[in-house]
Amino acid sequence: MDTGKALQSYDYIIIAGYFLIILGTAAYFSKRTKLSRDFFIAGGTMPWWLAGISFFMASHSALSFVMYGQLGYKYGITAVLIFQVSVTGLVLAGLYVAKRWRRSRTVTPIQFLERRYSLYMRQALAWTGFPVRIMDDAMKIFSTAIFVYVGMKLAVISLPAAITLVGIVMIIYALTGGQKGVIVTDFLQFIITMIIVIVILVLTILRFYKSGFSVSQLPSGFLSPFSGPYHAFDYLSFIALMIISYNTMWSLVHKFNCVPTEKDASKVAWLVAVLNLIAPIIFFSPSIFARLILPKLAHPEYSYAAIAFTVLPTGMMGILVVGMFASTIATMGSEFNVLAGILTNDLYKRIFKPDASDRQLVKVGKIATIVAGGLIILMATIVANLKGFNLFDIMLKSFGALLPATALPILMGFFWKRISARGALYGLIAGAITGTVLVIINALLMDANASRFASDPTLQYWLKQGWDSGAILFNSGVTILAMYFASLRYPGSTEERKTAESYFKDLDTNIVVDAADSVIETKLSNGQIVAVATLLFGALVIVIGALLALHGGYNTAPAMNIGTGVFLSLIGIAIYIKEHRDKRKR
Repeated sequence: MDTGKALQSYDYIIIAGYFLIILGTAAYFSKRTKLSRDFFIAGGTMPWWLAGISFFMASHSALSFVMYGQLGYKYGITAVLIFQVSVTGLVLAGLYVAKRWRRSRTVTPIQFLERRYSLYMRQALAWTGFPVRIMDDAMKIFSTAIFVYVGMKLAVISLPAAITLVGIVMIIYALTGGQKGVIVTDFLQFIITMIIVIVILVLTILRFYKSGFSVSQLPSGFLSPFSGPYHAFDYLSFIALMIISYNTMWSLVHKFNCVPTEKDASKVAWLVAVLNLIAPIIFFSPSIFARLILPKLAHPEYSYAAIAFTVLPTGMMGILVVGMFASTIATMGSEFNVLAGILTNDLYKRIFKPDASDRQLVKVGKIATIVAGGLIILMATIVANLKGFNLFDIMLKSFGALLPATALPILMGFFWKRISARGALYGLIAGAITGTVLVIINALLMDANASRFASDPTLQYWLKQGWDSGAILFNSGVTILAMYFASLRYPGSTEERKTAESYFKDLDTNIVVDAADSVIETKLSNGQIVAVATLLFGALVIVIGALLALHGGYNTAPAMNIGTGVFLSLIGIAIYIKEHRDKRKR
């Protein structure tokens, strides 16, 4: 299988330099993270645009390029449109949900359950939601490892070894700076990711037309929204899934609590909606064009990595790996932080040591990060050995099993006052049982009918994509109905209803920002730290470009590296100057 050029020594220098810069930046915040509130929600002081970029980076990762790239290579424009469905969930967040998350006044996304329902509901949701997060995070680690694996030409390092390496790097990063370090460095990673994916798109288009291809030569149906195995029914389930996940997923809604006010929280959602509308066109088009440029890929999930390593010159390939790490680090930094927050606040503090100091909670949070990371690495290795499914279908199956059960009690709890604690718990139990049973039945039916799939595509659809889509909608309906009828049967005590009324009163009360908490005095502002890190990385890329020019024989590589480095450096300088002026005004 042709997967393009292999990483060169110059690429490894860029990768190593990036990690030194990003870990050094995160370590800067680690020294200034003394309170658990700073470690878990950045003190609630982040500007909305910075939190929005962090949300965007946390909502996709290398998994997006692998999973949707696989869809793009096999089915075409469907990959772009399915990703854009996420905008529906973000519109709902911008209009209604984001400000409610901010007004919930909590440190971890599920802490509000104790205020809205009860302690046992909080604990039940914390632990039933864990498997969904572990599975999702494992797929992200696996996808990032693919870029390392393909970049090393599939022989220098094994895929399990690449998974372990990527996982360890993610754990180290998450341990350093807490949520503030994650959010601030996300901006640098956003810049790096966007630059490299735009370069890949341009170079892929140039290669496509220089090779004599035209859009009309793409396989039949490649420009249809319902190409491949996905129909209108599936899009309906995708909309439901995106509405649920983008408004309740722990690592995402966490960002709403990191900004000062509810208006800022809504701005976060609107910014991400715009980015999610535009980004998939840039992200996944190269995999669509790769269908003609690289027509014989044995593993379509490698399509984005394969086309990128085909069109990129030395040095820029290193930036690609950096970009994929940056994308996933942004996601996993948030994921590890939220999972650690649950283990720390919902297990250790709540059950074992209620009087734990902030310093103790930060220490336990870091230990919890290592534990969560180990579980994710193990699951990622298992995902790497799953055969016969698109990664997108694996995600749908795992999310469909438990996400409606764990997410709908949260989402409905914002709007539906009559849901009692027992009603929410019964909804969770009913949805979890239904989702698990549907997965088991589906596995049995697929095993019994596998031999008929080749001759009966309709049966194949309804036992694969159709079943997964139907499971999401059915499981959601079961969860909602169970919550409704259980709440009618068990409306809760007078004290519980008073607690719920108090909670909804808070949701109707604007956040008042304490000026003393809104500014943290440091020698360098958050923006200046990002500026310095961006400038340093840009300088490194310029140096690599100069070395390539001196070495000779690299064609366009020196100019592309120097141009990219100069652009990054100018961004860093511009940000620093602006932040310096703003700081002087303050």
